[in-house]
Amino acid sequence: MDDNNKQKWYLDTLSVHSNNLFSTLLYETDLQSTNLKEVEFETRSLDGMTNIRGYFARKNRNKYWIDEELVDQLPIRIGDRNEELKTNDDIVIRPLNPIMFRITPDPKIPVREMVDQFFPFEHNNSPEYLTLKFVAFAGYITNTYCCLATSSSFGKTGVYKALDKVTDRCPVFKPRSVPGLLNQITGTGNMIMDEVQECDKSVKRIIEEFALVVGDGSPDYINGALKSANTKERYDTRLQSITFLYNLVDNYSNPLKEYFEFIFSNNKAIDDRFLKVKFDGHLTEKFNKDFDIKACAEKNKGTYIDYAKTLLYLQELKQKNGYKRRFEKVVPRGLTPRQKMTHDNITWLMDIYSFGSKEYEDVVGFFNDSIRKYKEMVAPLSEELFIIPDDDVSPSKKYYGTANMEEEDLE
Repeated sequence: MDDNNKQKWYLDTLSVHSNNLFSTLLYETDLQSTNLKEVEFETRSLDGMTNIRGYFARKNRNKYWIDEELVDQLPIRIGDRNEELKTNDDIVIRPLNPIMFRITPDPKIPVREMVDQFFPFEHNNSPEYLTLKFVAFAGYITNTYCCLATSSSFGKTGVYKALDKVTDRCPVFKPRSVPGLLNQITGTGNMIMDEVQECDKSVKRIIEEFALVVGDGSPDYINGALKSANTKERYDTRLQSITFLYNLVDNYSNPLKEYFEFIFSNNKAIDDRFLKVKFDGHLTEKFNKDFDIKACAEKNKGTYIDYAKTLLYLQELKQKNGYKRRFEKVVPRGLTPRQKMTHDNITWLMDIYSFGSKEYEDVVGFFNDSIRKYKEMVAPLSEELFIIPDDDVSPSKKYYGTANMEEEDLE
């Protein structure tokens, strides 16, 4: 692939496109409440106070006011005529000439081309890099609950960030607070949480609760922390995927305290809901940014929108059960029912991608191997966890190991 085709997938290029297309696009999920409000604002245009009915919304660092008659037309793009309203200490932007904007489902790109040409950089483990792309796309198309452990330079974060730039529905982030988590709920799409073991204990508690509720197939999430600023009471999670990203065990100095397997209060329940995979290798691409990034983004705008349309088409196809599998499912042993659901949703895309049964068996085989390798990677940790010298612990700890201990017990 020549440099021009690769440059359009650089994250710098994609960021310019995303900012141009999505930064002023307001969705229903950007509304801070579904309750109609009547608020007294101070306005510059009227030189005084006035009452307006509508809804508050937030996008990036800006706060918006959506008039009552506009809410049913979301998503809308903020136009070039806006009014600044003031309430308390907040400046709120009120769109006066919003533009109706919607990307519609349309199979613009063949699935095989869509997968192969996405983030198409050189890698020293191309089969597993391809598998990562299947996992990433499936997480946007339908419900998946995954944990991805890879070598630090594998490219997982880049793939997910690129997907977010194309769809605006796959944020990659590290939650810092309750609002920091809840404000990233996309409703349709994937929330990708990176290295959550580094989060504060209180934030991990909310992450765990959210992951357990959504991973159990709940159609909505009820916010139990209503006093948190800028959060809603109820979130639609019917088509919400969750993905956790972290590195291989060897990257952590004290994995029995730091590794994903042990950071929650109910690790067994998380394990029941999330399919865990391991990928090895690293990107070998040499990136050269000596080109016009803005011009490249504008030139390839049509390609990015075609990706978004095709992904929405696949999302619709999956919801309507509109594709009949051609090949026999190959499911590894030992998966829980919830893990099997995620496995089935990912291999559904592999079925569409594959030319024939042999190729399908190969791509699913690499995927199944990554599941097996994850279990092999963490198995020694579980063994170490429960081997405790008799003279070092009390009888209760001897029988239960450290899996049920508080963090201070592991000091």
